Formats: sequence, C-alpha cells, structure tokens
Amino acid sequence: MEAVILSGGFAKRLLPISEFIPKPLLPLGGRPILDHIISKVKAIGIENIYLSVNKRFSDQFLYYASKIKDVNIEVIVEPTNSEEEKFGAIRGLGFAIGNIKRDDYLVIAGDNYFDFDLLPMKEFFNKKEKTTVALYDIGSTEMAKKYGVVKVDSDFRIQNFEEKPIKPKSTLISTGIYMFKNDLPDIINKYLKEGRNPDQLGHLIEWMIKNDTVYGFPFKGRWYDIGSIDIYKEVFNSFVK
Repeated sequence: MEAVILSGGFAKRLLPISEFIPKPLLPLGGRPILDHIISKVKAIGIENIYLSVNKRFSDQFLYYASKIKDVNIEVIVEPTNSEEEKFGAIRGLGFAIGNIKRDDYLVIAGDNYFDFDLLPMKEFFNKKEKTTVALYDIGSTEMAKKYGVVKVDSDFRIQNFEEKPIKPKSTLISTGIYMFKNDLPDIINKYLKEGRNPDQLGHLIEWMIKNDTVYGFPFKGRWYDIGSIDIYKEVFNSFVK
C-alpha cells in the first residue's frame, strides 16, 4: 500500500495564517500537522509516503521531507501557483498516483488531525477488498452540513453519500481518510472524463457508490478537519492545555 497525503490546497479560509505557510505545515503541539499524520501512516507499516503539493509551497515541503529520515517521503509537485489554477483534490490525486507505482492506496487530506490508529481500518479494507472511507460521528446535524454525510447498512456498506447537504439525514460523516484498491487511476480517469467536479473527494465517493461497493469504517477518538481559523485555534489550544 502506498500513502498519498493531499497537500495541494491554498487554504484561503485560514488567511492570513496560511499566507506564507501551507496548512499541513502549520504547528500543532510543537510539530507540523503533517508530522501527526505521518506518524499514523508509519504505524501501519507503510514505507512510501507521497506528498501531493502545489508549486507555490513546494520548496517548504521539499525542505520538510529532506529532514525526515525514518521513512521514504517523496514530494509530487502540481504545476499550480494560485487558487485559480489549483487542480482540486480529485484531479490532484489522479496527478499524484500517475507518478507512482500502481498499488493499493491510503489517501489522507493534509489538513486532518486525528488520534486514532489506522490499523483496524487497514485490516477491514484487506478483508473487504473494496474502497473504504473512514467515518466519524460528529454529533451535530448543523456541523454535518459542512461534510459528506453517510448512511451505512449493518455490514458498513455505504448506502447513501451526500456531500454538504442542506438537511443532513445523520451525523455520521466522511473524514479525509480513504483506502482505495489499485484500480483507482482508472476510476479517476473515468470520473474526470465524464466532466465531473474535480474537487472534494466526497464527490468521487458519491459517484462510486452508484457503480460499485464502497464501505465505511467508523472511528472513535479525536478528529478535526482544520478548515478554518476557529478550528485551528481550537485544536492548537487543546495541545497547550
């Protein structure tokens, strides 16, 4: 399994904090957000980690990767310098995996912070041999409006997926953590050729469940999508206490 950490965004909602530092390199507990993600990836035995980044911040990511010696980290640079040029998460992921060997893939959004172990999800994925999405009960339908809302059956097969619904039907949401089989390059190519939204992986999952079986794996613990200054401050302060 190869790991891809999506870090190609420009974090407009975190300005001015993110004007000169990319969001995945912002500090949490004295370490970059990426450090926390990479420690979880290493813990499940993945040896190759690829950072999918934009050209504007590529030097910072290359410097970061050069300082890590206990795991192989490669930086894949999208030729984008601004929000207007950005590929979007799905197209960016397609670009990244087009530059690495074909394998199963762990895909994580670089602005996620979580404290749970990924091994149970990996074991579930290996058993089912189907795309698996990490799920989290956010506990509030108002909060759920900001995410992909999921309904699963008794076997955790995703029955319904709705990206940022106006009226969420549950509080179970998709996180930015996914495991895909090795046919992901073909799936993304087909999706994009249909002219579909190239941003937000939830749109890809929503499309996939209409054509294939996709599972969810619920986690308990701490999880944050660091998508705003308020959430960043909340997580940052939790390390200070």
